Amino acid sequence: MSNEIWIKANELKDYVTALRRQIHQHPELGGQEVRTAELICRELQSYGVEIVPVNVPTGVVGLLHGKKPGRGQVTALRADIDALPILEKTGLPYASEHEGKMHACGHDGHTAMLLGAAKLLSTMTEQFSGIVKFIFQPAEETLSGAKDMVKAGVLENPQVDSIVGLHSWPYLPVGVLGTWKGPYYASGDSFQVKIIGGSGHGAYPHKSKDCLLAAAQIVTALQSIVSRQLNAIDNTVLSVCTFHGGTAFNIIPEQVEFSGTVRCHNSEIRNSMPQKMEKIIGGMAEAFGCRYEFNYNFAVPVVANDPETVDRLAAAAEQTAGTGFAVELPGPVMGSEDFGMYSEKIPASAILRLGIADEKNSEIPLHNERFNFNDDAIPYGVSILSQYVLDKNSQ
Repeated sequence: MSNEIWIKANELKDYVTALRRQIHQHPELGGQEVRTAELICRELQSYGVEIVPVNVPTGVVGLLHGKKPGRGQVTALRADIDALPILEKTGLPYASEHEGKMHACGHDGHTAMLLGAAKLLSTMTEQFSGIVKFIFQPAEETLSGAKDMVKAGVLENPQVDSIVGLHSWPYLPVGVLGTWKGPYYASGDSFQVKIIGGSGHGAYPHKSKDCLLAAAQIVTALQSIVSRQLNAIDNTVLSVCTFHGGTAFNIIPEQVEFSGTVRCHNSEIRNSMPQKMEKIIGGMAEAFGCRYEFNYNFAVPVVANDPETVDRLAAAAEQTAGTGFAVELPGPVMGSEDFGMYSEKIPASAILRLGIADEKNSEIPLHNERFNFNDDAIPYGVSILSQYVLDKNSQ
């Protein structure tokens, strides 16, 4: 079976590559993926996959029914479909035709590989039971698309039993599956702070309430939460990324605003962060005679990969590509993935890395204007996803 899947995946390489390059040439930002969604629907329908209505304008869900008698589990495969607001500088013949937009995170590859898996599995329905649910999700880069898809009920009707995904990774050789069990992606939250004081002349600061000085002290003090209030072995990041205030060199402003992000691998720590932050913000604002406004937005939770699901995906990689094509990653990352909205609901879940590095694609990072998904990885992704479904639903 494994050799058959590998052969079929390679036979589809040119077809899937053409799809990937077409998607790359026409990138669309989160929530605007109209053309991409239309392409996905058109291709799925040509395979005989049932398109399920979903109340997300650019989200697509397809169902493929296995014909083999069995337990009838529902296995979901997910790909993100949105691009980034980056000016492409690859110089490729199929480079973005839309200035200031490009696929710089591999979502074009993720989408094409999932279409490839759908096409391959559609020819093998006699060999698996249950239902495969193909989830093509918009707006991953804004960490909002998965939330919308879950709210729209994509994990229900039929109820999903397990969900998996692959994400391209420029730090692994092409085709190698990078695995990690347990928490991998950090939660991703944002915050906004406004410090309100009293404006005045820069020459007479004692006659004003200097909100800029207060805000600067607060930004510094917030770093003590991670360095002094949390255990050093608990991965947590608090970053202030914007700071706005003032209109002239000699005017103390009336208010200053700053914002940032918090990333955690521990859910308890994540839930405690708003209180810890507000205690510092409120105390220091009062000390400077200022008022404050504080808003904390819980965006996406930690992505914790289910060990059994990871093992199944690793087995699928080695069955199709060969021994050594599944390796453990060095450790978790502080980046976030809204796949966590699915894994929070479905315990049997995992999103793993798929290597795309070779001599031509040597560690150009994600979100870089010269990034390009390596098409040589396509047969590996298609075969891993397909073999995973067949192994899981063949009994």
